[in-house]
Amino acid sequence: MYQITEGKVVRNRYSTIPFTWIRGQSPNKSICIMLPGLGYTTQMPLFYYATNVCMTYNIDVLHVNYQFKENEQFAKLPDAEQEQWIYEDVKATAAEVLKDAEYEQCYLLSKSIGTIPMAMEWAQQTFVHNSVGIWLTPLMKDDKVYQAILETAVPSLCIIGSNDHHFMEERVESFKQNKLVRTVVIPKADHSLEINGDIYASIDALKIVIENSQAFILQNKLD
Repeated sequence: MYQITEGKVVRNRYSTIPFTWIRGQSPNKSICIMLPGLGYTTQMPLFYYATNVCMTYNIDVLHVNYQFKENEQFAKLPDAEQEQWIYEDVKATAAEVLKDAEYEQCYLLSKSIGTIPMAMEWAQQTFVHNSVGIWLTPLMKDDKVYQAILETAVPSLCIIGSNDHHFMEERVESFKQNKLVRTVVIPKADHSLEINGDIYASIDALKIVIENSQAFILQNKLD
C-alpha cells in the first residue's frame, strides 16, 4: 500500500505549484521526481505507467504539477526568465515536500519542457544526490539540455521519436560518446511518443518506452 499526499507549494504570489507525493507504507531508499511537459501532464500515459513501475519496485514518486499554461505572469517573460522560473518552482517544491525525507537515491524523470529544469539541476546539483536520469522527448535544440545529456556523469536514459520536432539525429548520435547514456529512438514517434494516425502503433511505442524505462530503473536501483 502507498500513502498519497496532495498539496501546493507557494513560492511567491505569482507561483503556486501543485504536487502529488506517493510513498510506501515503509520507508523507501529511492524516489523518482517527475517533471512533466507544458501540456503533457503527470496524469497522461507516459507518467501514469512510469509511476506504476516505480510503485511496483518500491520507489517513491513526487509529481511536480506546475501549471505554466494558465499563468499570465509567466507568459509575459522572455525565454531565459521562464526557464529560471520553472527551475525555481521545481527546486522549491522538492525542498518543501522532501525537507524531512531521507532518500539515498533520486531518479529524475522529465519530459519536454521538464528537461530544461532537469538540465539546470544537472549543472547545479541543488536538490538531487546519487542521481539517475530519464529524459523523455528532451528539447534537443536547447543547448543546455543537449550538453547536460552529452556530458552527464550519471546513468541516463534518453528516449525520443524520429518524428519529434526536437529530434536532431546528429546530436542523438553524439550521445554514443558517453557510455553512461543509453538512447532509444522510436521510429515515426512524435513529441508525445505516439504514432500519428495509428493507435496500435502508439500503444506499441508506449510499451517500448515503459519496457526500457523499467529495465533502466531496475538496473540502477539501490538494493
